[in-house]
Amino acid sequence: MTLTAAIALGRLTAAPGVGRWIGRAAAATDLSPRRSWMSSVVSLSDEDAVTKFRKIHPKSILYFTATWCPPCKAIGPVYENMSIDHPNIAFGKVDVDNNQEAAAEFKVSSVPTFVTFDGEEAVEKFLGADRDKLTRHVLELEGR
Repeated sequence: MTLTAAIALGRLTAAPGVGRWIGRAAAATDLSPRRSWMSSVVSLSDEDAVTKFRKIHPKSILYFTATWCPPCKAIGPVYENMSIDHPNIAFGKVDVDNNQEAAAEFKVSSVPTFVTFDGEEAVEKFLGADRDKLTRHVLELEGR
């Protein structure tokens, strides 16, 4: 099937803010970040995907966001760039409207919220679109 045909049939979608096409099935099941010049953020569509993501990555960070959230739109590109700059950390993204179970599990009451993990253990949880705070937490996680 050609790329054009796949797009027309709705089998491929554009990754938000990235200009590359990914298969819907791959987005939901492939939890390994792709390391390239493009974003390495993995969108996690359900609670099971979040659990698997945390299990297979030694160090990870989850970004809880919403499409309607202006601060999320501001910090999103920063988060995506960090995913490229810190290849030893897996970067996951959870839309709280589409994955309410994961948001409830981590008691997310506002967005953006970030949770860092060393293995499956949550290390830090912090709120807000603060670039410096996000950078500090990513560097701390990287140094663990």
